[in-house]
Amino acid sequence: MNRKHPVLQAAVVALATLPALALSSLAQDQATSGPKLYRWVGPDGKVHYGDDIPQDALNSARDELSRNSGMAIKHVDRALTPEERAAADAKAAADAKAAEVLAQSHQNDQMLLASYPTEGDLQRAYNDRMNSQLNNIKTTNMGLNEQERSLSSFLYTASALELSDKPVGADLVATIRKLRDQVVALQQSQVASQAQLASIKAEAATTLAHYRDLRSQAANGRLPDAPPPPAPSPASPP
Repeated sequence: MNRKHPVLQAAVVALATLPALALSSLAQDQATSGPKLYRWVGPDGKVHYGDDIPQDALNSARDELSRNSGMAIKHVDRALTPEERAAADAKAAADAKAAEVLAQSHQNDQMLLASYPTEGDLQRAYNDRMNSQLNNIKTTNMGLNEQERSLSSFLYTASALELSDKPVGADLVATIRKLRDQVVALQQSQVASQAQLASIKAEAATTLAHYRDLRSQAANGRLPDAPPPPAPSPASPP
């Protein structure tokens, strides 16, 4: 009794189909890489066909057709004008920059959540910064008051000499000028420190509001890769 082995049958069928597959692949290769025709719209607005693209249509959109099947095998868009190219390059650069900013913002958000497990941790960090700035302001005020008293004392001495028709010595004048410059510098430092304190307060309000929003998003599963509350936070906010 002759029994047909299923493995041998499958092998025979595969061998039999190889020529057909090869012919099909060859036909496809010829369709895409064989003789071509070109189809384009000329300056007159009419559709044209030809073996070659004329010089005045090289920058126009066109289709490459298979001469055997007549099917379109490739489309080439028209060349951009210098203005369009510049605009496209500018848009690409702007898009790349926007993507970079977005990625950096996302990274900063993740760092903020990872660094401060709770809102209280973040608030304490800002409180430390504000207290440090308040101490700077206090120290500057003490120095300013001392310098102003010294300047007032030397000014009083100089005015007393002038009222007594006595000359004001060069050393005294130099000391008064030096003290005046120091007072002005301390006044400017005081203004800068107060502005810095106001900036920290505004930053704290904005960052805390953003932190609450991030925590809300994380709790609702809308923030990807939100880190879980970890260990102790650093001393100062980002």
